[in-house]
Amino acid sequence: MIYQHTLIVFNPAAQGGKSHLALTPYLTILKQEGFAYSLYQTNGNDDTEKIQKLMDEHPFDLISIVGGDGTINITLQALPHFDTPLHIIPAGTGNDLVKMLYSNQSLQRILQIPFNNQQEFSSIDVWTCNQKRFINGFGAGFDGAIAQKTQLKKILFSSQAKYWIEIIKHLFIYRSFQAKINGENKQVFMLSAANGKVYGGGFKVAPNANISDGKLEIILCKRVSLFKRMYFLPLVKLGRHLHKSAIEYQQLEEITIASDCPIPAQLDGEPLIEKNFHIRKTGQVKVIV
Repeated sequence: MIYQHTLIVFNPAAQGGKSHLALTPYLTILKQEGFAYSLYQTNGNDDTEKIQKLMDEHPFDLISIVGGDGTINITLQALPHFDTPLHIIPAGTGNDLVKMLYSNQSLQRILQIPFNNQQEFSSIDVWTCNQKRFINGFGAGFDGAIAQKTQLKKILFSSQAKYWIEIIKHLFIYRSFQAKINGENKQVFMLSAANGKVYGGGFKVAPNANISDGKLEIILCKRVSLFKRMYFLPLVKLGRHLHKSAIEYQQLEEITIASDCPIPAQLDGEPLIEKNFHIRKTGQVKVIV
């Protein structure tokens, strides 16, 4: 298939500013193949609205995303519909969704995907939480607090280093919360509603997940001691935690979370704080693979 006009959403700050190493060869290929494209660079200022305006003005038939999971999320919010296929180029720190889609394929192979004569598509469920979309995972509690603090930190470390600093710190300081989960009272250290198997920089939070089955993997970790927090961390990294007594695991098509106090949460790594969350499926997006 020959695409007439490609929109490239590029995050120049991704991977500590090294994302241009993925963009530059991609632009070279586009020019060699004679493909028309428009380039939008994110800057953290009304990106969703600006991307929406571009889509209103031009009939794009492919959207290439050059960045990390946060850049995917920004683009997802801007889509007026789910008919236009996505092409995701890994240029972030975690790249959790890309790793699930493309496994161990090289960057050069991923860059060439739109120009293959025989293309395949992977359909991925898209979910909404309080009117905001996500595609890989929602987390409330422990990982939501980490996402918030990591975004706020302005220290001279890499994004991955900042993330791990906050993980270690919050193992000691984070306090569990009480909430109604689908109407049932629970004490919660962390609650994940995962569409993909992996999020949070390589943590296999939901090892049984299927990104296109219309269900979320709900993993609830109850209030646990400091010792058990330290014990569980490597288990979650490896995806070996679901059978533990502190874990409640189920598959659901919809979930509500209600609390008297604001709960830190994250959608595909993007932080938010609310008292109530309502999560449901909103459609499917196609990704060329």
